[in-house]
Amino acid sequence: MSIISDIIQQKKKENVFKLPRIQKELAQCMQCGYCIDVCEAHEQTPWESVTPRGKIYYLKQLDVKGAGAMDALLGRKAVISPYFVDAMYKCTGCGNCEAVCHCKIELVKLWEDLRAWMVENGYGPLPAHKKLADRIEADGNPYGERREDRDAWWPKEVKREAVPELIFFAGCTGSYRMQYIPEAGVRVLDRAGIKMNTLGAEELCCTSPAIRTGTRNLTLEAARTVVTKADAIGAKDMVMTCSGCYKTVSNDYGMYYSKTGQNVYHFTQYVENLINERKLPLNHEFKAKVTYHDPCHLGRHAKVYEPPRNILKKIKGLEFVEMDRNRELSRCCGAGGGYKSAFNDFAVNVAGDRIRDAEAVGAEIVITACPFCVLNLKAGAKKIGSKIKVMDISEVLLQVTAPAAAPAAKPAPEVATAKPAADAAKKAEEAKMAEEAKMAEEAKKAEEARKAAAAEEAKKIEEAKKVAAEEAKKAEETAAEEEADEGFEFELMDFDMTPEDIVRRAAWNKGLRCRRDYGSEKIPFAFVKGRVAVYVTDGTRTDVHEKLEADDWKVLVFNAVDVTDGEVEALAIKEAVKENLRSLKKKKKK
Repeated sequence: MSIISDIIQQKKKENVFKLPRIQKELAQCMQCGYCIDVCEAHEQTPWESVTPRGKIYYLKQLDVKGAGAMDALLGRKAVISPYFVDAMYKCTGCGNCEAVCHCKIELVKLWEDLRAWMVENGYGPLPAHKKLADRIEADGNPYGERREDRDAWWPKEVKREAVPELIFFAGCTGSYRMQYIPEAGVRVLDRAGIKMNTLGAEELCCTSPAIRTGTRNLTLEAARTVVTKADAIGAKDMVMTCSGCYKTVSNDYGMYYSKTGQNVYHFTQYVENLINERKLPLNHEFKAKVTYHDPCHLGRHAKVYEPPRNILKKIKGLEFVEMDRNRELSRCCGAGGGYKSAFNDFAVNVAGDRIRDAEAVGAEIVITACPFCVLNLKAGAKKIGSKIKVMDISEVLLQVTAPAAAPAAKPAPEVATAKPAADAAKKAEEAKMAEEAKMAEEAKKAEEARKAAAAEEAKKIEEAKKVAAEEAKKAEETAAEEEADEGFEFELMDFDMTPEDIVRRAAWNKGLRCRRDYGSEKIPFAFVKGRVAVYVTDGTRTDVHEKLEADDWKVLVFNAVDVTDGEVEALAIKEAVKENLRSLKKKKKK
């Protein structure tokens, strides 16, 4: 703690600090203490200052600058103590405190905002977290590995499509440390016939480790690189096996730059859809008593609880049991929020407690859906000497979705010799044949019943598809007329954004999705459905613009020097999309 102490001593001399706008959260807290019992960090470091309640109490004193009567009498001033900094980082960011908070304080966001404030004011990050951030900035991953090796894990037998329907986002841990998890995921999706590819060297770290520990100045560039590359590829969906990447790409990118143009799924969500659509058969049994551990980023933070459970319950031979603490109240594995990188022993102890939860319900295997959880739970099991096996759900699916073995060929019937048979033997043979005929009839009826049920289910699915198609058609027809505002509430970050970035994000906040560098003309922002091409340049028009207009494109050229918050440009784009959609529909009718 010496480095932190030196920094804070300097800050004490300056005695200058200003808390972020958290007065609402501080006023909400009733100091009830419900958060204490579910705080894993407090379990490992049983000090009141480490608990959510304790940290908020300390923050309240900082907010009033130690303005109590005794403080005034003794001449005491509010200062940031190194022990408070330590307590702020002794937190996994799991959100269990938020789940039980009677005052409904958004505590996960509060802790992340406060860590960012500490970094901005020189009180953080911890040395271990600074090392991670430095590596992410220099190498595009927290492990210091080469960018060109990012997708070296890709299985050779799976074809990489130039124009895929799905981008597989492996994440840093999957790319460089636990490659078998994304590899299993890709193999499983390949068995369903999904055409895939990755972003290759341009799949930068999603920056989740940096965001969670207070360093926010790396996310804009990462989001811009990932979103731009993904949009240029033209895939419809993006899938990841890492829960941290899923939360960051699907949620945080919209606050720093823009969400991707793809539908973002966690692997379990996408696979559940494939199974329901009968595209991914579960051919084999998995005979074991298993339980499921909810990753915090996937469960409490993203509210994805049922897809992994639904998958497991459909696997033949698998006996599923729930641990006492599950779903919203699930215990954290201990690896999140920078806790493991700074306090590894404590993190492994937390994982050991989670393994004991699994032992208590008689599970043989703990299945989860995040490489960080797999890594730390394995370490916890080893530390407490448990025989429980820890697996990622992709590993299980790799086993049960293997192609079904071809049935063994029946031996050719032997030619019977013409020998007289005894009556008893003849009767036995007739009885056997009658029994076989009966069994065959029963099997035939069962097969007919199965086919009828399958046909009925297929009919229901087809009807559901028709209803969905009709609804999609209606939505498509009215999309141009309705005011769409899918904005995400957030405070604008003080990032150096280009005029193009500003216009693109403003358009996204209006519900518009675009493709980057689209088509042979390399349109910077192409709103393909409405055939609107957007250029943010010096305002001049070119021959390319005329060529596009001749092909029924609406071309908008904005002068970069006129762009402020992008609102005017976004409204112009929205109106152009509406008008061009109407125009295209009229031409189509003619």
